[in-house]
Amino acid sequence: MEFIYLSAIFLMSVVLYFISKKNMKGRIFFSYLTIIVLVIYLLWRAIFTIPRDNFISLGFGTLLYLAEFLGLVVYAFFVYLFTSKETMKNKVSINEGDNFQPSVDIFVCTYNEDVKLVAATALAAKNLKYPNKKVYICDDGNREELQDIAKRFDINYIRRDTNEHAKAGNINHALSCTQSDLILILDADFIVKKNIIFEAVPYFNDPNVALIQYPQTFYNKDPFQLLRKNLYNEQDLFMRFLEPALSKKNALIHVGTNAIIRRTSLEKIGGIPTDSITEDMATGMLLQNAGFKTLFLNKVYALGITPYSAKELIKQRKRWAQGTMQIFKKIKPRKLKGLTFIQKLCYYNAYLYWFTSFQKIIFLLAPTLFLVFNIFIVKSDSWHILLFFIPPLFMINLAFRLFIPKVRTFTSSHIYDCFVAPYHASAIIAELFNHQKMFNVTTKDLDENKGYDYKSVLPHILLSLWIIMSICFGVYKLSVGSPYVWGVIVTMLWSIYNLYGLVYAVLLGKGREIENDSEALSITTNETFIYKGIKFSIRYMSYNGFRIEKGVAKYFEIGENYNFEDEESGLKISTICTGIRDKSIVFSFNQLEKETAMRLAEFYSEKLHEIKRVEF
Repeated sequence: MEFIYLSAIFLMSVVLYFISKKNMKGRIFFSYLTIIVLVIYLLWRAIFTIPRDNFISLGFGTLLYLAEFLGLVVYAFFVYLFTSKETMKNKVSINEGDNFQPSVDIFVCTYNEDVKLVAATALAAKNLKYPNKKVYICDDGNREELQDIAKRFDINYIRRDTNEHAKAGNINHALSCTQSDLILILDADFIVKKNIIFEAVPYFNDPNVALIQYPQTFYNKDPFQLLRKNLYNEQDLFMRFLEPALSKKNALIHVGTNAIIRRTSLEKIGGIPTDSITEDMATGMLLQNAGFKTLFLNKVYALGITPYSAKELIKQRKRWAQGTMQIFKKIKPRKLKGLTFIQKLCYYNAYLYWFTSFQKIIFLLAPTLFLVFNIFIVKSDSWHILLFFIPPLFMINLAFRLFIPKVRTFTSSHIYDCFVAPYHASAIIAELFNHQKMFNVTTKDLDENKGYDYKSVLPHILLSLWIIMSICFGVYKLSVGSPYVWGVIVTMLWSIYNLYGLVYAVLLGKGREIENDSEALSITTNETFIYKGIKFSIRYMSYNGFRIEKGVAKYFEIGENYNFEDEESGLKISTICTGIRDKSIVFSFNQLEKETAMRLAEFYSEKLHEIKRVEF
């Protein structure tokens, strides 16, 4: 009978899923039906399955139940975001026919990034198809070399004597030195396409529009993608799906780069806030609180660098977690009278996300308590657990696929969450007991060290060893005839699933070969350069240089300077031969003339966006 029931649920879910794929009303029905099934499951869990035999079982059983309840809250908000109608009042009407061209200052914000990377970003910005613009390198690192590069390429350069308030202070200082109508903010590693300003400017015809946000997208692979090729970037779910949904509620989260902001709106909120190390999120929130509209354009107009290593990914996510905690302690969204209830709800959902790390840790440890210590965390026979648990799990998986195809699955979410959970949790605890104001910059340089980073994945190694030991306990219990055979089997399968995600986390500690080029930011090109009348086909090009086939090594010596000529344009390209790698001779650009640098930056930007385009 139980088998027939489960089969019927699966069949019904699959039929509804395929009907709903091309029908929004069907998606809404399927999503809310899933919530009903989840509620039934949690009611059953609360009434019949929380163990009350002793204080220990009651305590751990309650923790597991609360973790599951948190899952319902997160899923319910997800459904609300993706099924509710647009609520932003007075939708912006775009008038592209007039001659509206407000002045735009482009701030390339930098602290310690490679100066050639900063120059490539600034040159791409200088090539933008917009007449009324100025480009500023906002250098918080006070580097003479970068100032010289800016001078050579006729790019404005702003520096300050101190570094208080990190990036927020850097932008506020640049604001005090400039006077444009709009500001395009770029991190030092984001290469822009030519139309990024023209695309956004018509929206500013509406005086209530304060901010236009583009997604953060990346032209290198993150540590997860390097480990498993079929994964999308870990941030794609938020950047390409959740941000558009939040934008409809005028509650998008400003992400600090790829954004155009109205100067007068910033002035009204007192500039970029300095109360949090995630000043970008705070800026968007305060603009919305002031009654301004913040819009999201889901188009890729800038490509940046995502962290290459587990170490840098951890540093970035811990900063985000602590910054969010600071915003809710210092700015306190619940007390902002200009935010609507829906906007506050959206921000509190973002706040709640970081606490799902504790949920994941509970899910990782829960089955081991029974296998190792015989602590009952759920009191029920196995068939009832399957009858109540499997249907909502299966339906949630299908509902997720309806709204977010390809980019995220249960399996990929499990892998991501297993890795970040210990560090999100530790960041929250650290912020609760020790307020951190220091801004830790995520390193953009490529780590050539291929050694194993034990420190970054130590929590995952320890968790994996603990789970393996618990599985061994389970095998032993089955061998000696446990009275709870099905309970042991279910918790062992649960532990194996947890171990699957942790194995990926452990593997992230291994240094890996990064794409094709030494900077991992290369494009394949058919360009031809000429040296002493001989034509050389360019294999790969990056912002830093290019490669040619190793077979022509007789013409070049490592450490020597060489002047090439671009066959198509005739531009002179000054380089230095830096070495041999992967059967190629590597050249770095060296002391390029302004015209040559502009031409190469334009070419690189266009080809980079063309090659790295991702469809959703």
